[in-house]
Amino acid sequence: MLLIPVAPQAVEVAAGWGAVVAEKEAEVEVEGQGFSLASRRGARHAMEDAYGVITHKDSQLAFYGVYDGHGGRAAVDFVSDHLGKNVVAAVLATTTTEAEPPSTDAVMAAIRAAYLATDSELVKQGLRGGSCAATALVKDGDVYVANLGDCRAVMCCDGVATAVTSDHTAARDDERSRIENSGGYVSCGSNGVWRVQDCLAVSRAFGDADLKRWVISEPEIRRVHLTAGSEFLVLASDGLWNKVSNQEAVDAVSRSSATGCCKELVDMARCRGSRDDITVMVVDLKRFTI
Repeated sequence: MLLIPVAPQAVEVAAGWGAVVAEKEAEVEVEGQGFSLASRRGARHAMEDAYGVITHKDSQLAFYGVYDGHGGRAAVDFVSDHLGKNVVAAVLATTTTEAEPPSTDAVMAAIRAAYLATDSELVKQGLRGGSCAATALVKDGDVYVANLGDCRAVMCCDGVATAVTSDHTAARDDERSRIENSGGYVSCGSNGVWRVQDCLAVSRAFGDADLKRWVISEPEIRRVHLTAGSEFLVLASDGLWNKVSNQEAVDAVSRSSATGCCKELVDMARCRGSRDDITVMVVDLKRFTI
């Protein structure tokens, strides 16, 4: 795990992914402060998943992200390195004094601006490919969850799984209408997968400059107030969710040790036939409600 100090906000950054090993699946397991993670390379290509964690020294503020790249590592590397820092810096900039914390609208606007700025920076770099994301910012007893594409966040409250993101796929009626109203088209292949411009299955992502008119980087953001029943949050790439239901994931975490739950979920998806990269992060929410 790579640790990078970021000045001047006294932020620590942890970001990493499984290194690609020839003729062998790349794996990584991380046990961090308040989170655990397991990631395994798929069978079809080089590892294109990544993750990031940022914790702030002086407050109960933390950022967590899981990223799923496509079209190579360039875009996902850029997003995993820049998005968390951009989100934290934007949110901290909304805070004027401790007595006057930023409003919910201000925090959500800051997250949105950070997403859009990260995408703009990525496109200007001329890097190929793109990246999906599911992120969570914990601040002042609330968790702000945002996403692009088909990475997903699922919260466990009193043992019940609730998806707090909605996958951005070309199969969604509202996304299909948005794309068609913008002059694009969505088609369904013989395998039943809907794609934008016969190309991409996700309808929102970072990068994908050639499809930017239709594959937008506008995140959907949701605020959830943490209560005594808020237990943990599962952030994962679609390599998990294509094979494991939301409640199955929550049940597996609930019955496992903190160190083993993420690996168990990766193993579960792989045993059910997932050939994609799989990255699972579990965030302990109880530490923010005490």
